[in-house]
Amino acid sequence: MAKKIKLIGITGRIGSGKSLFSSFFKKKGIPVYSSDQRGKILMNQIEIIKKNIIKSFGQDSYKKNKINKTFLSKIVFKNSMALKFLCSIVHPWISLDFKQWMSAQKKNTYAIKESAVLFESRSYKECDFIITIISRQKDMIERIIKRDNLNENQITDRLNNQISNRIREKKSNLIIKNYLSTYHLKNEADRVHELLKKLII
Repeated sequence: MAKKIKLIGITGRIGSGKSLFSSFFKKKGIPVYSSDQRGKILMNQIEIIKKNIIKSFGQDSYKKNKINKTFLSKIVFKNSMALKFLCSIVHPWISLDFKQWMSAQKKNTYAIKESAVLFESRSYKECDFIITIISRQKDMIERIIKRDNLNENQITDRLNNQISNRIREKKSNLIIKNYLSTYHLKNEADRVHELLKKLII
């Protein structure tokens, strides 16, 4: 009987460095499923998602048949109920997409699911081990400004709509502090990789 592949959840608030941390595992050949990236793709591909988003948030939700992130962000990151409702439209499809992806992972001993809303979507329950990346707010804001061209008020709105690190830490098996350099974060990924191999064996 084939050994069941272990699922490692990686989460953190926007700009915490969770995607960078996950990328170090990908370079080692560990399969990584990015819920955030796949969610954006599915919102553009699945017609029933498009239909429900337009019905709920208006025709401006899509521009040239592509999700209008600027328009939607202005709504959902100022209103936690609107954000939850959007998640209720998209996350069942992410869950299905993830199950199909996971069933194709045969060669590795573990795979990674990276998600900003690992706890909110309750997909943390699927994970065998959960890692939360935490970072200082000023560092998160600086990263997001560089990456997404947002202003500080927009970023604060997004951070305020995400669950706190305190809640994440209570439900996690391991906390990684991304307070130093990229080199330090890579070393942490190397250390965690060795730890996971020991735990899984």
